[in-house]
Amino acid sequence: QNITRSRSFVLAGIGTEYHITRTTEIYASIAQAYRPIQFANLQAPPTTDVVDNELKDAKGFNADLGYRGKVKNFLQFDISGYYLQYNNRVGTVTVSGTPSYRLITNVGSSTSKGLETYVEFNPWRAFTKNTKADIIVFGSYSYTDARYSSDHKDAATKGKKVENAPQNIFRGGITAGYKTFLLTTQLSYVGETFSDANNTLTPTANGNNGLIPSYTVTDITATYKFSKGVNIKAGVNNLTDARYFTRRAGGYPGPGALPADGRTFFISLGAKL
Repeated sequence: QNITRSRSFVLAGIGTEYHITRTTEIYASIAQAYRPIQFANLQAPPTTDVVDNELKDAKGFNADLGYRGKVKNFLQFDISGYYLQYNNRVGTVTVSGTPSYRLITNVGSSTSKGLETYVEFNPWRAFTKNTKADIIVFGSYSYTDARYSSDHKDAATKGKKVENAPQNIFRGGITAGYKTFLLTTQLSYVGETFSDANNTLTPTANGNNGLIPSYTVTDITATYKFSKGVNIKAGVNNLTDARYFTRRAGGYPGPGALPADGRTFFISLGAKL
């Protein structure tokens, strides 16, 4: 396609912070945003997708308010809420017919509201003075309510959830160390989400549309230092060998669900000269 477009605009934003103590602060910001049509949006898989000839750039703004900081050397945190307005959002809707197809188009405007938190706590430093060992408990949690605020001409999308936007995401774990040995265990949970703006629940025959189920993955990594410059590291990703996928693709290597890796092992030797 021979397409030429000219764009000229100004994006404005402002941010501020207020220090409650020497190590904690309240922060806030608001900024306009812009997302042009990308090459990938115009080169859709011809067997499953159709590109809207009226496809337009997306605009919007983002605002957030939060509280972050640290307490001595054993606690670090960041808690914030955000509001995201996304106009002319580029997405996919499933158009019924014979055969049905996915339309890459400006699905409509969407509003996302949510909460993001992160906490890292070191009970060993908080309650003991022993420097030979260390324990760190960490976790992050995000809640997102992302929905379309208007209907598309080919689909009833108002009130539907935005595709590929899980409502709940949690990642947390424990890091423990003693002298030259370090062990980290992390658990990741990602909630269910949809692959299209119609919120198609039952997967289609080719697996191109449908619910993307929630999944939980556990990873373990261990490191041993022989000296300051030599160490060995080993670990297991997806310890429980969970079967899951994070995306449904229309084109190569699809169409269909793209499976994630199963249980994998690794070992490495590092040296600093």
